[in-house]
Formats: sequence, structure tokens, C-alpha cells
Amino acid sequence: MGESSLMHGWISLLGLLGTIAIILTAIGLMLGIGKPADIIKHIGAIIGIVIVLMLIPCILAGAWSQLPLWQQVACAVIGVGVWQGIRPRRQVRNKRND
Repeated sequence: MGESSLMHGWISLLGLLGTIAIILTAIGLMLGIGKPADIIKHIGAIIGIVIVLMLIPCILAGAWSQLPLWQQVACAVIGVGVWQGIRPRRQVRNKRND
């Protein structure tokens, strides 16, 4: 399966954000803002989040490409239905003309 340019861009963006987060964490350690034990936990959490965010789109794209067209259409219809269901509804005002 060939990667789309969107997937490549997503992975590049996540890599950039993860690098920035680790650099900011390292600067915080150098400035004494955080404890070394806490910094290690934060770096582990950052790396874990970046890995999960990189894997989820790859798994979903792989699963989506394996579905037949009618199942893709059914998933899209279900998604639109859920989106419409969770949208806030307008409140109808009661107008009294006494």
C-alpha cells in the first residue's frame, strides 16, 4: 500500500511537534523547572503519544482500503448520522402575543 501525501505530512507534523515538546522538556530540565524523575515520565509520555498518533492513521487507512465500496458508504453514512446526532440543536423560542 502506497502512502498518500496526507499521511506523510501527518507523520512529519507529529514528528516536528514531538521534537518541539522534547526540546521544551529538556530546556525545563536545564532551567531547573522540573525534577529529573518527572522529566523522564514526561518524555516517555510524549514519545508514547506521538507513536500512538502515528499508528492510528496508518491502521485506519489500511483498514479503510480493505473495505468494499458499500461498506465504506455505510461507514460514511453512520459517521454523518452520529455527527448530526451530537450537534447541538436550536432551541425554539416560545413567542407569546397576548
